[in-house]
Amino acid sequence: MLPLKNELQNKISVIILCAGEGTRFKEITKSLPKPLLKIKSLNNTTILHHTINNCIKLGINQIAVIKGHLGYQIDEFISSLQKIKKDLTDKLLIIDSGFDYKLGPLYSFLSMTKNNMIFKKDNLFLVIPGDTIFEFNLLNDIIITLMNNSNLIQEYPILFYRKIKVSNLKEKYKNVIQNSPKFISIVQIESKNSKTFLKAIQQEDLRVVQDIEIIRQVIPVFLFNFKIVNEFLKLKEKISANTIREIITYMINNGEKIIAIEIDNRFEFYDIDSKLDLYNYNLKKKKDGQ
Repeated sequence: MLPLKNELQNKISVIILCAGEGTRFKEITKSLPKPLLKIKSLNNTTILHHTINNCIKLGINQIAVIKGHLGYQIDEFISSLQKIKKDLTDKLLIIDSGFDYKLGPLYSFLSMTKNNMIFKKDNLFLVIPGDTIFEFNLLNDIIITLMNNSNLIQEYPILFYRKIKVSNLKEKYKNVIQNSPKFISIVQIESKNSKTFLKAIQQEDLRVVQDIEIIRQVIPVFLFNFKIVNEFLKLKEKISANTIREIITYMINNGEKIIAIEIDNRFEFYDIDSKLDLYNYNLKKKKDGQ
């Protein structure tokens, strides 16, 4: 483990997106925000608790949780954490997206710009979905990468990806793709002046991608600086974009440079989009003896 220990420690704010309705879970998320689902293979802790614990281990000093759907439950959960761990009082902040979350995750994220404790000129914003389970080593690798590229992160937005065999992904999600589509985001990149830039992001149904392919799969963690977030604010009034992926696609199509950084493919993440994903995750961890 390499906690965050340099000038970045006071500049990086983690933004955890917990505002969505999680409609694919149907009855469950009508009464419970998806990030507050208790995961059997995580010792019955919630996805949100797992993510917060990982961020604290990494030395992150400021964590903002964006709430929306059933936000009072997020309030209660964070309050209970702060009562147990007094040192989290100054590190954990809740931001209410109001009704913006109904417009999509891009709008949920941008609701943090209304809070001047977070939205500061020198801050960097590490955006993490609240319904994805990340292995600690994956987040740790991202932090190490940022520390080793401090010259880039002040200037460019950062997207992370990993190279992985499609056959491995199909094995990972075999219990899911037998019953429903499983969409993954794939990046195309180009190198210029010793830097690797994002060329395009496309979504593909994993079921129709050939097994022999090796793809560059997007890791759903992004780093944005103050300047790029202000550009997002301007663009959302001009274009139709509901997700971060959509606004990034628009920007690269209009000449914006976004750095794409490869992360070690040994480390895993699990999007919990549906009951099948949750079942698949618990089954896999049971087989792994965890």
